[in-house]
Amino acid sequence: MYPSMVSESMQATPAPTSEPSWDDEGFSEYIHRVRVDIIRMRPKFNYLSSIKGSSLIPGGGEVWYGEPFYYVKLIGAPGTLAGDILRMKSDLPCVGDLEIIGNDAREVERKPMPTFDFELEDCSEEVAKLPLIAFDPEKHHKKSPTYKQEIGYLLQCRGSPRIVQLLGRSEDGDLVFPKFERNFFVASLFNTDKGRIQNIRRWMLDIIEGVASLHSLGIIHRDLTTRNILESDPLVICDLQCLHGTGHCRAFEIDDGDYSKFSFASDVFSLGTVLWECCFYNNPPNRHVLLDNPPPPPFRDIFLACTQVNPEDRPTLAQLRAMYEALMV
Repeated sequence: MYPSMVSESMQATPAPTSEPSWDDEGFSEYIHRVRVDIIRMRPKFNYLSSIKGSSLIPGGGEVWYGEPFYYVKLIGAPGTLAGDILRMKSDLPCVGDLEIIGNDAREVERKPMPTFDFELEDCSEEVAKLPLIAFDPEKHHKKSPTYKQEIGYLLQCRGSPRIVQLLGRSEDGDLVFPKFERNFFVASLFNTDKGRIQNIRRWMLDIIEGVASLHSLGIIHRDLTTRNILESDPLVICDLQCLHGTGHCRAFEIDDGDYSKFSFASDVFSLGTVLWECCFYNNPPNRHVLLDNPPPPPFRDIFLACTQVNPEDRPTLAQLRAMYEALMV
């Protein structure tokens, strides 16, 4: 059963942010400096270039690296050995299968690397009910049907200007959509000129409206990232498979692997990470690095509100909308 939709009444409006105003030049200088620092983290330690897999766990993460792979379990706060390794500030103390809790490291038995492949469903019956579309590569995009749930959600969202529209099926049984030139991640790469802050504010208000449209239908997206948003006016949300979130945009409460904990509040967490992607026009190495490097004002307070550990401490969509509208930009 879906969680109850939070009232969008503006009576829930929070106080305007007290952050100092930044101009585009100061904002861009800060973003460039931090972005370069994050990019330089990747080749800093040898093991980072041979990572085969990783997963979040409560309080930390697990990493598989090397050939044949080694296993490392890391749990620790910032400033501890484990915490600094998670944030790509420190190297592993040695090569091997390790458990590092805080500053204490010990050898452990190697844990098999998990697989996250979800079994595809036979959607032929659902696809057959869709209208046949004469596929034109100049106008259309198509993808193979994978899950019945995605088709059902797309049908629920018919007519919404903020959700990608399912037009029908192709002769070979693929799902057919309108063609967009590029996804929003690519578009955000070019947001480096005057008006940068205003663009981010406008984009985020667009995305909030799209998420509100999904939530009004009881749909939790689960994987809100800039690559799952299409450049348009307004921006269009896509990828309604709604299975599991990309690591850096997944809320804390999902770290135990219980996907039933995805909620409207976990989508709000992801709206914080989408904001980060918009600001830094980059994908972070992991969630720990993302949270360790919040955007500067005027978006810092909004980011921190969205990425609170406890779901109940995050703003509602109405509050989040009001926070963006209150920005003095």
